Amino acid sequence: MNRETYIVPSSTYTETPEAYELTIEVPGVGKGDVELHLDGKTLTLKTHAQFDTPAGFKEVASEFERKNYAMSAELPEMADPATMKAKLENGLLAITVSKKPEVKPKRIEIL
Repeated sequence: MNRETYIVPSSTYTETPEAYELTIEVPGVGKGDVELHLDGKTLTLKTHAQFDTPAGFKEVASEFERKNYAMSAELPEMADPATMKAKLENGLLAITVSKKPEVKPKRIEIL
């Protein structure tokens, strides 16, 4: 039986006046290896690490740990899921979700 094991990746959840940002460490994972789903307010991440030895080479030893990652996070009520953007760069998956317009800080003009 071939069972995949998943590890919960390290992550940081931050808030700015305009958005929520979730940064997840997924070293060694390419864009094609990432599954990102949103079901209601639940954001789910799953990766499938694909490490192929280049043609003509035989792996002799490796200290690189091959991991699959999985986690889920709840978006705050004030998040606008339609604005979600994700970017994978240098082993970091950065997900940004804007706040709904009614909760963004705004300057009130005095007449």
